[in-house]
Amino acid sequence: MKKILLMTFLVLFVTGCTIINNTSIDNLINEIQKSKTNLNNTYRQGYKYYLPTHLQVKEVHGLNEVITHHGYKYYMYVDLVSYFDSIKKEYKENSNSYYSKNISFDGNEGYIEINSKKDQYLIEIMYNYAKIEVIVDSDYLKEAVVNSMIILTTVKYNDDIIENMMGENILNFKEEQLDIFEVRGRESKFLEYLEEYDSYEDELPDPDLIN
Repeated sequence: MKKILLMTFLVLFVTGCTIINNTSIDNLINEIQKSKTNLNNTYRQGYKYYLPTHLQVKEVHGLNEVITHHGYKYYMYVDLVSYFDSIKKEYKENSNSYYSKNISFDGNEGYIEINSKKDQYLIEIMYNYAKIEVIVDSDYLKEAVVNSMIILTTVKYNDDIIENMMGENILNFKEEQLDIFEVRGRESKFLEYLEEYDSYEDELPDPDLIN
């Protein structure tokens, strides 16, 4: 119950700019990781996750999706191939970045790197074989970190479905795989890849749901 209450609190206080801005990014990340919530409300083929209620899924294209809030676009990619193969790569913290840190908790690993982009910030967060990138203004920076971490820490995989997808070669298109372990520090091919879909109609697929 304590874990659920903590996650509920985090979801609610993202709208409180004063609370977020007075909390360090380190503390925000630590509190979200420690919550270890089992909440989920968004289902995809092979995985599921919790989407904070104030966010909205705009587009889904396979393992890529665009999530929106206050005019900002969160570009999310889930790497089922790396998850299935248990691939891990070391992240080297970047002292030249606005913020750079390894994320490791309870067997899950990743990183967060934030770099300035003119008068905005590019946030790249990879955790638990999923990645989110978003470009934001300074006054939305910490809120974007909280939203992204809530999503990424709640991703849960269905091994049976993923194994079937691998067996049917659904995931074996290496030329289409995006490297979630790569940090560019600038607008990446990941964002460019998903921006191609912005002219499409907002049409969500009906994937197999995870029980």
